[in-house]
Amino acid sequence: VALCALSSHATPFSRPHSLYTSHYRPKELYSTVVRANQIYALQRWLLRLMWSFRLLGLLATCTALNLSPLPPRKAPLPPLSCTPPLTATVALSLSLLLTPTICFAAAPTAEDIKISKGYEQISGLLDNWNEATTNCKTSNDNPYKGNCDRTPIKVMEVLGYKSTTSPLFNAEKTLLKVQLNGELDKVLAERWGDDSKKIRSEELRYQAAVDSYLQSSDEGSGLAYISSWGEANPGGGKDRIELFIERSKQDVLNCQKSLGIVKDVLGI
Repeated sequence: VALCALSSHATPFSRPHSLYTSHYRPKELYSTVVRANQIYALQRWLLRLMWSFRLLGLLATCTALNLSPLPPRKAPLPPLSCTPPLTATVALSLSLLLTPTICFAAAPTAEDIKISKGYEQISGLLDNWNEATTNCKTSNDNPYKGNCDRTPIKVMEVLGYKSTTSPLFNAEKTLLKVQLNGELDKVLAERWGDDSKKIRSEELRYQAAVDSYLQSSDEGSGLAYISSWGEANPGGGKDRIELFIERSKQDVLNCQKSLGIVKDVLGI
């Protein structure tokens, strides 16, 4: 402001328009214009300096009060990555290596369950043949004396010719269904892979076992049924009952062998 007062023709922060009037001589006009321009430039410099001091005072005040005149800048987010951290990758690899592999077998089908239970019942019948085919009851005439007779009922029950609840009831349908529903082909493909010769051999083995079982079960049940009428037929007796029961035992043995082959082919 003091510097601005040096010139009587200029006011602060404005150009002296009166300098361009016509009563000034050229030389005097030139020197006056130069001095006015110098004063104007100095005024602008002082104005900038004043605002600089004001800004420095504001920054000092904010620093003393622990404030920030500008909003805080957020830290940039880390770039997204689909690759897991190295530590997680190493931990996962170690867990897979140290954890024992657990293989879950396919759930057995209804046909597999019937075949397995039927095989177990036939094996139990053969292991206890005499007890299973003998019925002991107390005589009405002498209650202190046992009266034991051979009976083929158990043979027909186990082979599925006496009760519909037997696992081998309608066994032909069960064994053929294994082939028709594709279970046999699936099992053989899993066990033998691309070995077509072995697969064909196992298919023939399965079919032969099924044919043998059906024939033996029919014959065994037929002999057991004949045995039940052995004493009632003309010339018959208890010895005829026992004869046909023992003949049916061979067929039951053949049924056990055939079902064992079926179980082996199917892996059950």
